Amino acid sequence: MIKFLDNIQKYLFFWITGAIFLGLVVVYFFGGFKFTPVICLIAAIVMIYPSFVPLTFDKLPAAMKNYPIIIASVVINFVVFPFFAYYIGGIFLEQEPVLRLGLILLALLPGGGMVTTWAMKSHADMPMTIGIVITNLLIAIIAVPFGMSFFMNHFALDEAPVASDAMCVIEQTTGGIASCDFGGEGVSPMKIALPIFVIVVIPLIVAYITQKIIIKRKGREHFDKNKKNFGEFSNFGLLIVLFILMSLENNSVIFDNPGMLIDIFIPLVLFYAVGLIVILFFYRMLHNKDIGKAFVWGSYLRYITLALGIAISLVFQDERLAVITTVIVLSYFIQIPSSFVLARFLKKH
Repeated sequence: MIKFLDNIQKYLFFWITGAIFLGLVVVYFFGGFKFTPVICLIAAIVMIYPSFVPLTFDKLPAAMKNYPIIIASVVINFVVFPFFAYYIGGIFLEQEPVLRLGLILLALLPGGGMVTTWAMKSHADMPMTIGIVITNLLIAIIAVPFGMSFFMNHFALDEAPVASDAMCVIEQTTGGIASCDFGGEGVSPMKIALPIFVIVVIPLIVAYITQKIIIKRKGREHFDKNKKNFGEFSNFGLLIVLFILMSLENNSVIFDNPGMLIDIFIPLVLFYAVGLIVILFFYRMLHNKDIGKAFVWGSYLRYITLALGIAISLVFQDERLAVITTVIVLSYFIQIPSSFVLARFLKKH
């Protein structure tokens, strides 16, 4: 099993491509599956939770000594990137508000396990890296509900066509105890915050407890030696979730309108390119290149796994948002190859 997970880690790009392809095959030949709340549970257990366990939470206080770098990363991640996403989406996706929303969701979620992976390969300052990742993650948990609710109301998604027999999934699942309308008219932050609490906050807390238990029973050295296994298992869970998501019947729109992929891909490439230019501009100004590398990886990479989990929680509430997952999935094909190029650049500079 360990060798299998290592293989996925080594050839993640190709495994992701295969999972997406197989899912689309299911849609094309068999019509695909309907979305169910079980997908949210699967995502939380096999994809989100394992990706949180390797985060070294106790390194955060030491990293905060370099708070100007962390603040700079926060500004780029929650001001600059969303600004780019909003205006790039406005230029290329003005007539596709749901796709535009997917780009903004990606912008609001920096970090992830890949940050620490690439930071280690680039010989970056690891306490600084962990500090940036954890700080941005905690801010994202707050920023995403407010940011996404604002843009969902701003883009008037409620005006999008919906089948007359469509029901609020939350209301249907809870037997009327909870409703998609809680929080008043429109999309309230609470509407997004509750699913995020289930799919993000609870796995984060459980991951923290898991880490503490392992360290207490086996020691720090054992945890540091084996924590990569959780990240690799998360990659395996990611493949499962990707296959399920791409097998949903909503993805038939890709075959009905294949040009949509190009419509999404172009603004995604521009989004990553412009963001990287800004980040490298600041990197050149930093004298300590090890800290600079931590800054680059913590600011450039998007937490695609988490973005996918939150996208699932949005679809859980409104199936009209299903194509958001397509935006998130396509970002893998930009972020992974560009990370190899960026790593080579940092190695030379």
